[in-house]
Amino acid sequence: MSSQSTLAYEALKRWILDGEYEPGQRLVEEDLARRVGVSRTSIRDGLRRLAADGLVRTEASRGTFVLELVESEVDEVFQLRAMLEGHGAALAAQRGTVAHFEALASIAGAIDALLARQDLAESALYAQFQARNLDFHLTLLDASGSTRLQAMARNLLEVPLVALKQHSWPGEVSVRRSNAQHWELIDALRARDAVLARLSVQSHILAARPRAV
Repeated sequence: MSSQSTLAYEALKRWILDGEYEPGQRLVEEDLARRVGVSRTSIRDGLRRLAADGLVRTEASRGTFVLELVESEVDEVFQLRAMLEGHGAALAAQRGTVAHFEALASIAGAIDALLARQDLAESALYAQFQARNLDFHLTLLDASGSTRLQAMARNLLEVPLVALKQHSWPGEVSVRRSNAQHWELIDALRARDAVLARLSVQSHILAARPRAV
C-alpha cells in the first residue's frame, strides 16, 4: 500500500473511531479525497482496508457506509471477544511480566482518577473511559505474548467503539463496576491464576455488552 493510501486509511479510521462519521453514514470518495488531500484511488485503497477491518461495508451501486450493527451482531462481537480475550488473559497469567501488570494497574488507576472528577459531562467521561479501556485491553493482549491473538482480537475491540455510537452506554455505575473488574483481573494475573484470569475477563466483557437504543 502506498504512503498516500496509508495516510487515507489512518485518517479515515481515526475519524470513524472518534465518531466524526456516524454508523450508517455514506462515505463519499470525492469528499474524503478533498478532506484528506489525496487521490480518490488512495481513498478507495483505504476504504478496502477499512472493510477488511470490519469498520465499513460496501454495497454494489450504493457506495461505502460506516459499519452499522444490529443487536444480534453486537452480541456476536462480544461473545467472540470473550472467547479470544479469555484465552489471552490465561496466557497473560502465564507469560506476562511484572511490567505488563504494572502497566495495567496504571491504566486502571487512571480510570479511577477519571471517575473521581466532577468537571466532566457524562458524554466526555464515557469517551475518555472508552479510550483508556481500549488501552487496558490492548495491554492485556500484549501481555499474552501471542501476536496472532493480538491481530485477531484487535479488530473486534475496535468494532464496539463504532457500534456504541448507536447503542446506549451502561452509565457511570457500570463504568465503576467495569474498572473494579479490571482490578480483580489484575489480582488474578499477579497471582498467576490462569483459570481465574480467563473467567474474570470473560464475565467482564459479557457484562459490558451494550443494549440497543
